Amino acid sequence: MSIDQRRFPRVEFFLVPEEHEQLPVWVIKPEGLAEARGGVVVNLSEAGLQILAAAEPPLDAQHYELRLLLGEDEGVPLFSADVRRVWTRPLSRIVQLGGFEFETANSQAEEFLLAQTAHVTARKWVRCVLVERMTALA
Repeated sequence: MSIDQRRFPRVEFFLVPEEHEQLPVWVIKPEGLAEARGGVVVNLSEAGLQILAAAEPPLDAQHYELRLLLGEDEGVPLFSADVRRVWTRPLSRIVQLGGFEFETANSQAEEFLLAQTAHVTARKWVRCVLVERMTALA
């Protein structure tokens, strides 16, 4: 019996607060993105988007590449966008909420999310990963 000793797990689990309950969410990260932070896009507005993530480790970086996870098949497009963290706050011991703004207008990820908001029903969130970037865009 082998024990999984990966430093960065490929599956992240956390509870999403929804009205009077906590709903379980799993984010399965693709190969090569094990170090990225898993999350769930829970809100989108003209000002930016809100992402729920596990509380540990905290979202400390300012700049991330957001990659939407739309399926596990290799043929599914991986929409992405460069985002900047504006704020974060804890929602519970195990979940934090982060506010982000898009750094470039009309990215593939933003266009996809805008199209989805017309069809989103309650409890249907878009899973994502946040890949830390060291510097802002030029």
